[in-house]
Amino acid sequence: MNAIFGLVLISSTIILIFNHPDKVLSAMLLGGEKALSLTLKMVVVYAVWLGVFELLSRSGLSNKIAKAFKPLNKLLFGPLPEKANDFMSLNISANVLGMSGATTPMGIKSIQELEKHPNTNYAITMFFVINATSVQIIPSSVMALRTSMGSCAPADIILPTILATALSTVIGVLLVKIFVKNPNKNV
Repeated sequence: MNAIFGLVLISSTIILIFNHPDKVLSAMLLGGEKALSLTLKMVVVYAVWLGVFELLSRSGLSNKIAKAFKPLNKLLFGPLPEKANDFMSLNISANVLGMSGATTPMGIKSIQELEKHPNTNYAITMFFVINATSVQIIPSSVMALRTSMGSCAPADIILPTILATALSTVIGVLLVKIFVKNPNKNV
């Protein structure tokens, strides 16, 4: 994939050099400026949400969230180690709030915990599918992007996002349940 993007970048730069040589440098600088601006805006959004998760952790609410998700997690993943359940619960709840990038550290920690135990391939597969499809009630990352790009109504995507992500998650979960063997099914 990187080779494709590299090829597109090189070929478009060569075409721009021959068609408009005076605009090559200004186009590159403008692109870099826009990328930096967007990155800074997204860093602020992620910093806010990571701060919220730190507050949840310090206040003990993250443990309550994990306990609330435990029956759903057991239904979806089967029996889980306690730490993996905690990280998965926070990851899923963050995905529900649309903080896709901020959930990555919790997702990595939950996979690391699952890999320490035998017969967790089913849980890892299911977790991957749920993360990839992730039901979002508040797509905050996309709304922040739309706001940064000057959208007049950045929240217009809430209902379509809920419908699309709910449908994709249900289909993904059903496909995993059908095609992936769960060794802990009778537990």
